[in-house]
Amino acid sequence: MPASGPFSRIARLAAAMVAAIVITTSLALAGPGHDHGPAPAGATAPASPRVTASSDAFELVGIVEGEVLVVYLDRFATNEPVAGATITISLNGTALKAEPQPNGTYELASPILRAPGLVEVIAEVEAGGTSDLLVGALTIPAPAATGTAAEGEGRLARIRQELASLRPTLLLAGGPLLLGLLVGIGLRSRPRVAMGLAALAILVMATSLSLAHEGHDHGGGAAATQGNAPHRRADGTIFLPKPTQRLLEVRTEIVQPREAVRTVRFAGRVIPDPNRSGLVQATLGGRIATAGGGLPRLGQTVKAGDVLAYVQPSFQPVDAATLQQTEGDLDQQIALYRSRLDRQRVLAERNAVPRQSLEETEIQLRGLERRRAELRQSKVVPEPLVAPADGVIAEVRVANGQVVSPSDVLFQIIDPASLWVEALVFDQVNAAEIRAATARLPDGRVVALSLIGRSRSLQQQSTLLQFAILDAPASLDIGTPLSVIAETGQTARGIVLPRASVTQAPNGQSVVFQHREAELFVPRPVRMEALDAERVLVTGGIEPGERVVVRGAPLVNQVR
Repeated sequence: MPASGPFSRIARLAAAMVAAIVITTSLALAGPGHDHGPAPAGATAPASPRVTASSDAFELVGIVEGEVLVVYLDRFATNEPVAGATITISLNGTALKAEPQPNGTYELASPILRAPGLVEVIAEVEAGGTSDLLVGALTIPAPAATGTAAEGEGRLARIRQELASLRPTLLLAGGPLLLGLLVGIGLRSRPRVAMGLAALAILVMATSLSLAHEGHDHGGGAAATQGNAPHRRADGTIFLPKPTQRLLEVRTEIVQPREAVRTVRFAGRVIPDPNRSGLVQATLGGRIATAGGGLPRLGQTVKAGDVLAYVQPSFQPVDAATLQQTEGDLDQQIALYRSRLDRQRVLAERNAVPRQSLEETEIQLRGLERRRAELRQSKVVPEPLVAPADGVIAEVRVANGQVVSPSDVLFQIIDPASLWVEALVFDQVNAAEIRAATARLPDGRVVALSLIGRSRSLQQQSTLLQFAILDAPASLDIGTPLSVIAETGQTARGIVLPRASVTQAPNGQSVVFQHREAELFVPRPVRMEALDAERVLVTGGIEPGERVVVRGAPLVNQVR
């Protein structure tokens, strides 16, 4: 029999409430992207137990590997490994001697290193006539659960996580159920109150839907540790274990401020010494011919006066006609002077003309004949191309049979041991204030320079300075661009560091690395200016007495 009256309304409202509860629960449990946290994953192996201790002379790091304590002993100021030291270590009062190893470390073995708990470490160090006492402590953790026990603990943890994730869902689903019951009771007595409770139930369901939206998360896994591997922490500091420091040869220095001479920087390039080099050009146009053994090659050593090649003269049609005309004129003049000379000889025998007139005619005739011989020879005799200086051939711009002009540069000869640097200066610099100068080559090498002179006129709004390279490398090429740094008479006070100690942070800042702890390095932004090709002057960012990395900083900066 169909239900009617208040009870039929209660039944219909209860059915609606049950449907709402089912929908709410299903959305809460299976909402798109809904997440209650990742399942526990295998974390990276934790860092090995270690002890650190330091003094003004030494820095000690001990790393536990099973029952073996591997000891790294370095100089505190420079981070250099200490070899040949005598180390006696007491573990909870038990004295043991650490034996030196071929890799520069020291090792000792003891079952104490396997017992969980705190171990007091006292190291007596003697090296190079210096004795010191270093005190530290290390914590041996309890062994991790393995096998079936570990699997059971992992399964129990997953069950607990699932129950914790379902707790909000059960609460959200139970609220509408309770409100539905209250509405069903209230409809029998107070319909308006029932309608209010229904609206409240709908609001609770909407809240449950919003809590189960896409991407909702109720938990997260703990961050895995990095273990013994070098890594950059969230605060930017770098954990660099001692084995990696040894591999990268990281060196430090305790910095102190001092006076330094300011410098100026120029852009320059390598040029040959004009007194020890030269260009080979032809004085007339013609065709290149070899000098017997073939054309000289690049890098070949030559002496001043060596014949490098020949130029066979060649003439344009106009020039050839001019030569022929000149030769004809000379032939005609020679014939006239010969005829005059014959007549004068006859007259001279009769004493009709003076002897002096005869001699003048003979001199003029010999001069004309010599000019004609030189003119004829110029057509066939090649011009030798001679080396103007000792050195090596830096440029060869000819080929066998090539036609060249008088303005062409055919060979360049330089002395590799005598090179100059030509630098452009866009600011007025007093050359008398330049005391010393250096230049950094593209491969990182540094060469010393000596100022030769400067131009007294501007060339494209710049002044030209010339320096001689002292002890030039044999592999240095002409035209190589380089940076010239010259010292002036001005001084400044700051911390002087090697240029290699300054690196660039990801944000573009210039930073140095402070060696704050035995295995901890901190990037410190600095203000600096160049002193020379190898040093910089730090004027802010670090304090006197701090340990700063002076070698290996770019490698430390690569740790991520």
